[in-house]
Amino acid sequence: MKRMYAALAGSAGLFLLLVWQAESARAGALWGLQLCAQLLVPSLLPFFVAAGLMNRLGLTQALGRRLTPLGTRLFRVSGAGFALFLLGLSGGYPLGAASLGDLVRQGRLSPEEARRLLRFCDNTGPSFAVGAVGVGVFSSAAAGLFLWGVHVLAALLTGLLVGRPRGNASPPRLSPPPEPVPAETPSAALTGSVQAAVRSLLGIGGFVVFFSALSSVLDHLGVLQACAAGLGVVTGWGDHWCRTLLTGFLELSSSIGLMQGLSLSPPALVLAAFLLGWGGLCVHFQAAAVLSGSGLKMKERLGGKLLHGVLSALLAMALGPIFF
Repeated sequence: MKRMYAALAGSAGLFLLLVWQAESARAGALWGLQLCAQLLVPSLLPFFVAAGLMNRLGLTQALGRRLTPLGTRLFRVSGAGFALFLLGLSGGYPLGAASLGDLVRQGRLSPEEARRLLRFCDNTGPSFAVGAVGVGVFSSAAAGLFLWGVHVLAALLTGLLVGRPRGNASPPRLSPPPEPVPAETPSAALTGSVQAAVRSLLGIGGFVVFFSALSSVLDHLGVLQACAAGLGVVTGWGDHWCRTLLTGFLELSSSIGLMQGLSLSPPALVLAAFLLGWGGLCVHFQAAAVLSGSGLKMKERLGGKLLHGVLSALLAMALGPIFF
């Protein structure tokens, strides 16, 4: 009951805050819509449709059977689970979570295996790391490739540390539905994949617009500046670095925008690596939206992504001075 009252009070307070700062919220929402149109839709829609086709036409299952030995050795997951991990690395947030939710709802992954995969299967893709961060921030595709390589290594380490079952549990096997799933025709699979991708992107875009509006309000009220100043006192970091980190805690794309113009240096690479690994609360809520109905809990994901961010930062700190 107390939680319900707290949630009601928080939602009412948030509504009043947005009404009070309506102009700032509107400006932030417009910025969020621009991010959706210029970054998210071009980057994610084709991958979402392609992933849907793979699932509907049975390619994920066929690939999973071939990858079973490798997935079992590394993470003690089924071949379908390992194929999902590779798909998440190539497609970017939140494609891994969306595909995971689809496989769980279809009964092709056991809940236990899905919970472990959720900790490390949803990651940024090379298009965002190279295009938005490498070229967009540092004017260097090589820096983007370095950051994506660090991201992949950190994802592998995260899977090895928290993605394997405890003890000597036997490795999970692919869990097919009770009855064979009839193969869809290519035209039906394409239609269903496009419709599912659009529905997913609508939910994702809603979160991006909302968090952009909230960040704009907090920025206008000076909350982010005050928090950044306090963090700077504790850590000794500059105001701009602290503000970027705090913004990235909420929303990844906006924090990458704040990094534009920074010189290519090991400290800047460490900051970018952490932000890419953590993903931001906005991305986590996007994942929650596409996982709806799967029965998976977000606490598994949050712990895994925080560890992923820390490991990414440590790897960038160790390897950055060697390459740059």
